[in-house]
Amino acid sequence: MMRKILLVFLLLVISGMYFGFTTRELTSSEIEKMFSKLYKLRAVPYVWGGTSELGLDCSGLIIYLLNQLGYKRFVYKNSLVYDVTADNMYRYNTKPIKELKDLKKGDLIFFDMNEDTVFDHVVIFEGIDKYGNIWVWDSAEMSDGIHQNKVDRRPLSLLSARKYAFGRILVVQQ
Repeated sequence: MMRKILLVFLLLVISGMYFGFTTRELTSSEIEKMFSKLYKLRAVPYVWGGTSELGLDCSGLIIYLLNQLGYKRFVYKNSLVYDVTADNMYRYNTKPIKELKDLKKGDLIFFDMNEDTVFDHVVIFEGIDKYGNIWVWDSAEMSDGIHQNKVDRRPLSLLSARKYAFGRILVVQQ
């Protein structure tokens, strides 16, 4: 009996229900709306910590897009907050994905840029073209050694040379 109670408790904690909220993946319609908004954000300047059309950083871009879809709060440990870092986006607001081949449009790719076990950069996966190029949306000062300084769509290079993780966005159900 005690094992059943513990199992139910763990399932509630994992789903967020114990803390008064549940999460779910975005629908395909929501992902399409997100990409429609992305195209309108092209060339918005990169601003560290930015979460508005005046300037966006990598996690700010995702927060802004999700806010536009009506999702204003994000999970951080056992509570809800209005802003999260790339690392906390990965740890608390995504469903981990193991393989590149399992990524879908709208999934996220996280990078540990200085190999300190903290994900400090995130990009939005769009797809892989017929030549094997991985296309992502990004807001970065410098991506892959190129001064970008804006929101843009670009091919991702040197994925295998970096520490990375994949995740599918989870949103807090309203």
